[in-house]
Amino acid sequence: MTQILKANLDSLFQTALLLTAEPETAEESLASSLDGVDLSVLPQENSFAILKEAIVLRSVQSARLLSPSDTANARSMLQPGLWPVLQIDRQPRVCFVLRMLLGYATSSCAQMLAIEEQLVKAALQNGILQLQHAMTAND
Repeated sequence: MTQILKANLDSLFQTALLLTAEPETAEESLASSLDGVDLSVLPQENSFAILKEAIVLRSVQSARLLSPSDTANARSMLQPGLWPVLQIDRQPRVCFVLRMLLGYATSSCAQMLAIEEQLVKAALQNGILQLQHAMTAND
């Protein structure tokens, strides 16, 4: 399990960072999820998926107001191709990351966010529009 974590730690952190847009909160989400991992046990077939979902849930639940410096710090830690995603407002960004980048079903997103599926669809559409705007503004 340790090797799986080492190989995927950056990816897990980037996922948490996209969801929180704040480095400290992303780190806290990752650390608290990793605390529940027993490294002495051989990994099961779905161990990584379970860990990733735990990180996603903790990240989604950790809403807080962001300052411009939070976003700048988060941007400096992300792969450059993902920078425009941070320019999306919180709920549309979370819906975009969950649906488009992580591949969760609309119903799963709604359940994680405790909102109706129609609100997930509307937020996703809004997020896509904001992302398009952010990408054209950066060109």
